[in-house]
Amino acid sequence: MHLYPVEMTSAEQDSDPHSPAADDSTYHSWVTVDHHHFDHNLSDSRWAYCLVSSEMKCITLIDLAARFLPTKFPGPIEVSVLWTDDLTIAELNQQFRSKSGATNILSFPSGDRSALNEGRLFMGDLVLGFETVMSETKVAGIAEQDHTAHLILHGLLHLAGFDHILDDEAAEMEKLESHLLAEIGIADPYQDVIYTPVEARDTNL
Repeated sequence: MHLYPVEMTSAEQDSDPHSPAADDSTYHSWVTVDHHHFDHNLSDSRWAYCLVSSEMKCITLIDLAARFLPTKFPGPIEVSVLWTDDLTIAELNQQFRSKSGATNILSFPSGDRSALNEGRLFMGDLVLGFETVMSETKVAGIAEQDHTAHLILHGLLHLAGFDHILDDEAAEMEKLESHLLAEIGIADPYQDVIYTPVEARDTNL
C-alpha cells in the first residue's frame, strides 16, 4: 500500500511557522552520533511510547541521510518536532496550506538557512498527527516505529529542499528514502506502487 507522506512540498511551505514552546514535562531531545539535534515537544501524551521506541531507528536514519547528502547537510543540524493530534495538525494544514483535514506530517523549512544555534544549522520544524499516523500503520500492517522513522526521514528531506511536486522529483525521493530505509532493515514502503498521479499524492489515506 502506498503510504506516501503527505506533508506540504517546499513550494507550499510557510517559512516561519509558530512553534509551541516546550516545557519540562513535554520536552525531549535526540542527539545523533554525528551531533544532529532533534528537539521534541510532546503535546499529545499518546506519542510517548512511539517517541522513545522509534528513537534509535530515527537517529540512525538522520545520520545516514546527512552522510549520504553532504551538500544538503554540511554540518550539524537542529530540527524542532511537534508530536500532536489530528485536530491540531488539521488546523495547521488549513492555516498554512489552505487544505482541510488532518495529515500524517507537515514540514516547515527555516526561512533563514544561515541561522545557527551553538554551531548547528536550524533546518526547520516537523509536525506529526497521532491518529492519522497510527491509522496508517494499522491499515498497512507495519510497525509504528518503522512508519514513524520513514515519516521523520521524509520530513527531513523536505527540510533539505526535496519535493514531490513533479513525477521525477517524486521518483528521486522515493528511491532515496527506500535506499536509506533498507540500510536499517525497514521494508521499501513503495515496493507495491505502480504509479500514483501527482494530484493523488497530496491526499489523505
